Amino acid sequence: MSGLGFLLIVVVITLVGSLIVWLRHRKPTHFMSSVDDFQREMDALGRPPGAKGSRRNRSGNGARPDGPDGGR
Repeated sequence: MSGLGFLLIVVVITLVGSLIVWLRHRKPTHFMSSVDDFQREMDALGRPPGAKGSRRNRSGNGARPDGPDGGR
């Protein structure tokens, strides 16, 4: 095989690989993609699942259950 044939094979493989990488990592363009991005941002900014109400102690005595005395 000549040097030109080898170079052509390498260029074709490089172009195909580059096309595959570009297709896999491009930004989605369907009409709901911006809505999906916004919802993902809002979910990231929201409370963690299972968190209810505020983190304040509701007993009213001012002791924190996770304090040094264990809330006793």
